[in-house]
Amino acid sequence: MKEELREKTFSQTISNYVQLTKPGIMVLLVLEAITAMIVAAGRSTTFEGLLGITVSGILSSGGSAALNHYLERNKDVLMSRTDQRPVATQRIAPKNALLFGILGISTGLVLADLVFNPLTALMILLGSVSYIFVYTLYLKPRTYWNIVIGGVAGVFPALAGWAAVSDRIGWPALFIGGLVFLWTPPHFWGLSLKFKEDYIRSGYPMLSVVKNQREVINWIVWSTLPLLAFSLLPLVIHALGTFDLFYYAIAAVMGSAFVMVDYRMLRNPTVENGFNAFLISLPYLFLLFGGMIISAII
Repeated sequence: MKEELREKTFSQTISNYVQLTKPGIMVLLVLEAITAMIVAAGRSTTFEGLLGITVSGILSSGGSAALNHYLERNKDVLMSRTDQRPVATQRIAPKNALLFGILGISTGLVLADLVFNPLTALMILLGSVSYIFVYTLYLKPRTYWNIVIGGVAGVFPALAGWAAVSDRIGWPALFIGGLVFLWTPPHFWGLSLKFKEDYIRSGYPMLSVVKNQREVINWIVWSTLPLLAFSLLPLVIHALGTFDLFYYAIAAVMGSAFVMVDYRMLRNPTVENGFNAFLISLPYLFLLFGGMIISAII
């Protein structure tokens, strides 16, 4: 009985620390870095390189997420979407989350420098700094532009993945990172519209708090248009990447799906239709990155 209890406690602890890393976001950021690496190296991509950027990304992204949990623990308890997070519920002590975050980022940086080069480690560091200090500590509690400006943090994994191969920053890496930057506002604004009351209670000046519902819908719609146009930009600016028809087919299909959601939102600007922008955005980057990877290795 005691053995079963110990096993259950151990598995719960592991589960809590996994939650601390925000695995959904972490997977996306690591995939972004992997995509940039494969686009840079093509068929020359090595298993060792993929393993190195994956582990470095997991450590640094997970560590950054842990620090976000630590810094926002007093706000998280006020929001239904976040009140069950492990630090907010004290399942993980704040000091342990702080230590976990610092160690994760530090280990990820050291590994990136040892396996790849200082530029890769610098890009990872800038991603963590922009997410923790620029977005979490400064922008989020002060302005509804937080998601737009804070989206810069999502650019750096692509730069790290490219630098790991070439020890420089290439235009395709900026293109991949730019997709994440432009994707962030319509993705998050749809979510914030649904959880508007949470943000009111927490005091965050999110767009859904300071603008009325129709205005938020309009912002979501107009923010998707640059994203969809940008996804096809390598067709005319080849320096941004040479992708085959498979990638462009995915970009066109997903872009069309986004436009249909936008059309429904404009016709009927409800919270539910606004949240559909969040839902359609979930597979969007995963599919585009998959198309890029296939273009690079086939």
